[in-house]
Amino acid sequence: LWPIPDNEMAAPPPQLSLEQAKEALREATAAFELPANIERIVSAAAAAPVEQRGMAILPVVQEIQSAVLTKYGFEGPAGVFQGIMAIKMHESDPEVKEGIAKITTGFMEYVQKAS
Repeated sequence: LWPIPDNEMAAPPPQLSLEQAKEALREATAAFELPANIERIVSAAAAAPVEQRGMAILPVVQEIQSAVLTKYGFEGPAGVFQGIMAIKMHESDPEVKEGIAKITTGFMEYVQKAS
């Protein structure tokens, strides 16, 4: 294999300051609370068997997160994962830890509402 020139290597993912991580979490929380997004999550969950609802909503959840994280430079298929990891770097901060917990469990209440 030929070495890849430095100018052709993928750039490292962006990093977030503590304040940026907090702001991204606030924006993501607000996005999950928008009626249109709640409806998207409930609809995706309702279309799947009960035992598959968590997986069924994953694409919708990722789209919602992606819309927020793109503002912070996290783009493409790996952007959501990279953004979450950048936020988790600040998990020792109580506000960030609480925000992560709220995001990761908060939308599940909408899954439970699906019938």
